[in-house]
Amino acid sequence: MVTYSRFSEFATRQLFGLILGPALFVGFLLFPPFDISSSANAALASTLWLAIWWVTEAIPIPATSLLPIVLFPLTGVVDTPAATAPYADSVVFLLLGGFLLALGIERWGLHRRIALTIMSFVGVRSDRLLLGFMVATAFLSMWISNSATAMLMVPIGTAVIVSVGTVDEQERKMAEGDEEDDLVPGVRTDPDERPVSDFGLALMLGIAYSASIGGVATLIGSPPNAVFAGVAESRLNVQVSFLDWLVFAGPLSIVFLLVTWLLLVKLLRPDIPHDQGAEAVIRTQREELGSISRGERRVLAVFILVAAGWLLRPFVLQPLFPAITDTVVAIVGGVLLFVVPVDYENREFLLDWSDATRVPWGVLLLLGAGFSLANGFQESGLDTVIARGLAGIAGVPLVVLVLMIAAVVVFLTEVTSNTATATVFIPIMISLGLTIGAPPLTLMATVSLAASMAFMLPVATPPNAVVFGSGYVTIPEMSRTGLWLNLIGIVAIVVLTYTWLPIALTLTG
Repeated sequence: MVTYSRFSEFATRQLFGLILGPALFVGFLLFPPFDISSSANAALASTLWLAIWWVTEAIPIPATSLLPIVLFPLTGVVDTPAATAPYADSVVFLLLGGFLLALGIERWGLHRRIALTIMSFVGVRSDRLLLGFMVATAFLSMWISNSATAMLMVPIGTAVIVSVGTVDEQERKMAEGDEEDDLVPGVRTDPDERPVSDFGLALMLGIAYSASIGGVATLIGSPPNAVFAGVAESRLNVQVSFLDWLVFAGPLSIVFLLVTWLLLVKLLRPDIPHDQGAEAVIRTQREELGSISRGERRVLAVFILVAAGWLLRPFVLQPLFPAITDTVVAIVGGVLLFVVPVDYENREFLLDWSDATRVPWGVLLLLGAGFSLANGFQESGLDTVIARGLAGIAGVPLVVLVLMIAAVVVFLTEVTSNTATATVFIPIMISLGLTIGAPPLTLMATVSLAASMAFMLPVATPPNAVVFGSGYVTIPEMSRTGLWLNLIGIVAIVVLTYTWLPIALTLTG
């Protein structure tokens, strides 16, 4: 009995993953299961190790994210400079600028004011709050980058979660007759506290998932969509207009957003107080905020400036300054927080560097590891091997072919860049379609949509990474919910491309 108890104590998910990851890595290196190049096999073995440690959290996530810097040079996938360069990808600095902006908003309490205003307008019913956040996030993602959208919404969502947690605590104290003054409504005494609740988990996952789902709807919403349009024009001489893609993918985005909302409500059952007592507490909190402070006004100005830069960059800024990107806008905003004074005489600014210690640096390492993996896939030829392996499925019905392609791309994108995956797979789909007599546009559209439908891992998409950095979501929680969405997304992609694409092309001429 003692032996069984000791075994149960150590037979945890973390210990299992700690052993399984390197064991599979060594096994694949010593006994390659596939007839591929040694570098491609090494990239596959390294990816399995990282994926297992990420999912099981065998060691801290940021520490796991450093493994490509060790494994890739040692196994000959790429050299050290090539393994480390992706950690300085522009998207990493885009997230850094967004995290600094979020810290500035939190420091001056602007997120509380915004959150309480939203809660007063929408109401405090959990399902309505969740749907409202998801619709707003998805709409923004149609026009600006998914990363920027997630970074705009996460600070507001965080404040809503904190406010809801404060309502719970306030009502508990009122019920117990505790009238101590040490509880300040809406304020956390420890800035690193993260109220754990099903509502917080659902809201953060809703923001991440709707940022990706909204991006599916337009050509500019997600890079794989632009890859599809560019390859179709250059290789097939088919021009896909903005309206063409909107008519085709817009219905998927709308329906899948509602399905995702229902799934989060049913699986997580995010309940919060929504009686008159809760509404009274929220109203009291708004009154206690008083007039907007100087710090709030100035951080709001920086927030609006950055948001306007992200929104207007393609139309206003880029024609004048072609080198400006979302990353440049984000870093400008981050630097401004250290420049704009609140009280110049006392040398007080919107942010001090001491505040930057709260930046989730581990998330930046996680995203860098994903980019390094994608680069390793490309340099070793593993992505091309996987894509070309699909050519052996000629003769299967088109609907089955679309299903297989969607499944492969969705789960491959969990550990690789969706843009890189689409860039490799979409041209190959043309050759595959022409070889087996399948419509190339159908196969290409399948890849483009599937590359934006990865919901299981933080490294899969920047919105997932941003939300993971909030501290409200763990990898196992994201994986469990994301697996359901991956499977539903695959079915939705098959239905859309197999049945709706021919109709959409006819409607748009």
